[in-house]
Amino acid sequence: MNFLTPTSLFLFGLAIPIIALYILKLRRRREPVSTLMFWEQLFKERQTTSLFQRLKHLLSLLLQLLFLALLVFAVARPQFAFITKSARQLILIIDHSASMNAVLNLNPDNPSSESRLDSAKQQALEMVKGLRFMDEMSVISCNTRPVIHTPFTNHQKTLREAIESIKPTDVKTDLKSAVDLAFDVAQTKPNPEIVILSDFQSVSEETLEKFQKSIQQNAAEEEEIQDQIEKIKLHLIRVGEDTDNVGITQFRVRKSIVNAFDYETLLTVVNASNKEKKCSVELYFNESLFDVRPYTLAPGEKKSEIFSNFTFEGGELKAVLDITDALPTDNVAYATLPKRELISVLLVTNENPFLQKVLSVDEKLNLSIMTPAEYESGAKDAQVVVFDRFSPTTLGDGNYMFIYPPKANEGETNPVATWNIGEALETPIITDWERTHPILRHVHLENVLIGEAYEVTPPSTAQILARSFESPVLFVDVTPKRKIVFAAINILESDLPLRIAFPVIIANTIQWFQQSEGIQEYHLHTGEVLRYKVDSQTNSDAQINREEDTLSENSQKILKVNGPGEKSWDVPVENDEILFDQTLHAGFYELTFSDKPAADNEDETTINNENESTNDNEEADEQKQVWAVNLASETESNIGIAEGIEDLLAESDVLGSGSFFRYPPWIYLVFLAVILSVVEWFLYQRRKID
Repeated sequence: MNFLTPTSLFLFGLAIPIIALYILKLRRRREPVSTLMFWEQLFKERQTTSLFQRLKHLLSLLLQLLFLALLVFAVARPQFAFITKSARQLILIIDHSASMNAVLNLNPDNPSSESRLDSAKQQALEMVKGLRFMDEMSVISCNTRPVIHTPFTNHQKTLREAIESIKPTDVKTDLKSAVDLAFDVAQTKPNPEIVILSDFQSVSEETLEKFQKSIQQNAAEEEEIQDQIEKIKLHLIRVGEDTDNVGITQFRVRKSIVNAFDYETLLTVVNASNKEKKCSVELYFNESLFDVRPYTLAPGEKKSEIFSNFTFEGGELKAVLDITDALPTDNVAYATLPKRELISVLLVTNENPFLQKVLSVDEKLNLSIMTPAEYESGAKDAQVVVFDRFSPTTLGDGNYMFIYPPKANEGETNPVATWNIGEALETPIITDWERTHPILRHVHLENVLIGEAYEVTPPSTAQILARSFESPVLFVDVTPKRKIVFAAINILESDLPLRIAFPVIIANTIQWFQQSEGIQEYHLHTGEVLRYKVDSQTNSDAQINREEDTLSENSQKILKVNGPGEKSWDVPVENDEILFDQTLHAGFYELTFSDKPAADNEDETTINNENESTNDNEEADEQKQVWAVNLASETESNIGIAEGIEDLLAESDVLGSGSFFRYPPWIYLVFLAVILSVVEWFLYQRRKID
């Protein structure tokens, strides 16, 4: 035994005055009386009880001294080795993934039914009440990644606040990282116990194997402990029961490959129950209902459907499953219809009907045509400029395609040319081309008849895409601020415009300039990090970049993110990019670019729930992009229990509510001292009566 405050033992010195007061005898007074007969009789009776009186005085003294000893020991706060060794270090893991939002008792008349997470938090609070004074607990929440809400402590208020701070999320379940963290921490403690409150809807094989090993070793108490993991007690407490559920597991929108002004939407619904379910899917565009599709799903059946022929000009698309089930999170899915933006293309030519036709029929392009004289007199900004048999005197940053530009006259130099044009090729024919390059993808150039072409020496940084024997006839040159596609073929003296390869090459070139070979989607799963590259955007962001030059030195680019539940975040743009990881709930996340001074007294990533008033002109000038964040997980929609967990639940012991030594020993010492004080008071009163 040891004491936390051993200096308090000096209080035993108070026993000296207590003993002194009992030893001290009062001097008797002499008083004259008329007779001694009665006093002699009383004196004889007192002599017969004097021994008993002395014993009562001695017992009272002992009780006083014992009372003092108990109080001194209580103040010194004794610690017993057998109690200290039995102290537990509890690691409490609370699962707050999407499946924990499932209601326990489905009742259509009571939409505010208790969820699995609410039940888990209530059980956790009961465990806090049952902690002994020497026990410590650490609270961890997890979905796909663990969060430590409080380190080891026995302060119950702190533990209760940590448990109450765990909020529901729409992120899928992954206990592995939290379990690995808990076992790593537990191996540093003498008496660790891990308590997991979850529905165990999804458990990886590695985690399940760790559970089995820990519980089997704890059950075999007579076996010799050889591994540290065998010392760790594991309690798996399941929250909730198997419940029927129907959910949307996929809802993706992309631009149509066939029609540039249409979208394709893939919707998948799964019946994760043992009964046939009938429901309907309602499709909303900007909160307006435009389509309803009925579904009849057999047990375990999954149905997918593709929607097309959308006539909307960008906006928010929402799919709602019209059914009442245990998990409402997967009954709604979100998608964004990207805004249709035309690519501005400028064709500089005297006359080329083939180029004009192929560029004008592409609905994605906003085509302008100029003569070389008009271009030289006043150049016009465009995202892509095509020079047909013409080379300008100046060339800025941008995307340029040169088709058979003229050779400079003898003695003259082309100020914009990084290549060297040579003599005409005899009987040119395309013998080899880069089939994997985006510009020549899906293109076949066999037996193309070419009337005119010339030799060209490309710059050292160029990539040759097509050759006529050893002579390059098509190459690209990419610099940080300029992209050039060079064709050394006169297409007017060729049958290439009459082949299907010609419009494909032109379309591929435009896409390559815009870096849009793939179909861009604005879609994330809950819990994923949203990455947004500011300087990688096209026309709208180019205007933003030009406005950046007007900012003061003390201002910082800020991207405002508005999420579900009227929450908003101000996130700084660093290196022309943001990383946003607060996608914990399904819904639409609107990214708004604005320039304002960074706050000095607030964290730039702190949630800002204040509604800021802005006028209509300011809102019109802001650049916005909407991202759809969905749960969309077939595994998460199946809210049953993972295979292999149920047997472990039966074998795991539920955490007890403590033993006799739930409170510190000094409390029991004080309680005993109070009892002794009552006994001594009773003896004192008896002495007075006698």
